[in-house]
Amino acid sequence: MIVRLALGAGLLGLAALSAPAAADGGGGLLSFEALKFREGHREAAIERRAQFARKMQGGIAVITSADRSQHNRYEGYTDDTENKDFVYLTGIYDAEPPGHVLVINPGGSTYKEVLYTDMKPEEATRLSGIKHVFPRSRFLEHMSSAVTDYRNLRITQLRFKEVASDYARGWGDKEKLLYVNYPRFENLNEPPAPRLAFVDRIRAASSEIAVRDAGDILDPMRMILDSFARKNIDQAIAITGLGLQEGMKLARPGLTTLQVMHTIDHVYRLQGATLGFITGVMVASNLNEKLKWETTAEEEAARKGDARIQAGNLVHIDTGAAMNHYSADTQRTVPVDGKFTPEQRKVYQGVLDVQKAVIAAVKPGVTWQALQQIAETELRKKGGWDESYTYGIGHFIGMEVHENGDYVGPLKPGMVIAIEQGAIVNGTRVAFEDDVLVTETGHEWLTRFIPIEIDEVEALRRQPAALQPISVPTKRR
Repeated sequence: MIVRLALGAGLLGLAALSAPAAADGGGGLLSFEALKFREGHREAAIERRAQFARKMQGGIAVITSADRSQHNRYEGYTDDTENKDFVYLTGIYDAEPPGHVLVINPGGSTYKEVLYTDMKPEEATRLSGIKHVFPRSRFLEHMSSAVTDYRNLRITQLRFKEVASDYARGWGDKEKLLYVNYPRFENLNEPPAPRLAFVDRIRAASSEIAVRDAGDILDPMRMILDSFARKNIDQAIAITGLGLQEGMKLARPGLTTLQVMHTIDHVYRLQGATLGFITGVMVASNLNEKLKWETTAEEEAARKGDARIQAGNLVHIDTGAAMNHYSADTQRTVPVDGKFTPEQRKVYQGVLDVQKAVIAAVKPGVTWQALQQIAETELRKKGGWDESYTYGIGHFIGMEVHENGDYVGPLKPGMVIAIEQGAIVNGTRVAFEDDVLVTETGHEWLTRFIPIEIDEVEALRRQPAALQPISVPTKRR
């Protein structure tokens, strides 16, 4: 009999369950392509640290690397999320335990930037451009003296505790501001991040210490992509286009959603990229029908994320390659028979019209709320389609696929954002997501080269996929 797979709302996210736990899937290996695109990070990091120092309101900043992920993190965060502020400011990507510590001391005279690390000093300087490098073990020694011997250090002990004395000078005579890169999300039901234990020690040593979250400075900086960030995210988007189009060409009746997912991810790795997040591939039609499976094995596979694609299905793909942490984020919906049915065409074109209307409104000064309102209003006009649109219109992208940033204030030139929306109409789900650069006068639709118009998608479907599954003969024993 013909098996009809209709993934209801509770099963839409099942594709992620069978994927590797590490979202970027790099396996700790570094591709030549990624290394090539790291060129220029040293110069970018030097300028970023200078900008960070200018934005500090006095005090000292301590930016630590991290050797593990947060216990609980938002959707899309990769396993080294906590480390990205340090990477952003130094160009040093690896952080083996106990990790590294960056100190920024704008008020000092000599030691304005200091790196504490167990890597070779000359290598640390080559990568980061930081002149003063000390063993990781000396960090608390220098901070202890700077806090507890504060009054002596500035004069009498200057000659033999010059680093700590310079920190004390940077702190000044009044309230001692200490900027620290806190986790972006913390679950109070779980143990605090071990890397922040030093904060409590410093607080206990002086009543004058006032701790600030370095994210208040770093998040706005990361929202505006500099030339190094743009170079990497542009490459991530280009590779995403290759992998996504390969998946759009491959998806057909008889294959499974997991086969399509692995094909897309293979293209990313073949091109030297990693995954910005776990690729999701799912059936997007007949969603209101009862689930049916041919066999028990097929049912079990579907519940673990590998659904069989049937004739007449739409398949929805949500994916993004990453280059040196900078991640794309794109969604497309494709007919597996090569052509949309009249009903699918109606829903597809309606949702696409809304997507284009929202993207057309992107420009400096526009708020996220205004874009959200456009999407909801236009979907409502089509007959209440907004009722199935239950998520936000988009998000910043950068070193996180859901980048930290200000979602209340207006958009500014240099931001790269993902615009996403969709609808479910009579069991047919169509959703899009596109990456858009905010320019000085408007926007640039960065993912427009990936087929999205109906005729473009159907034309792409007529092309053979470069990767094809083959029958593997069973060896008789």
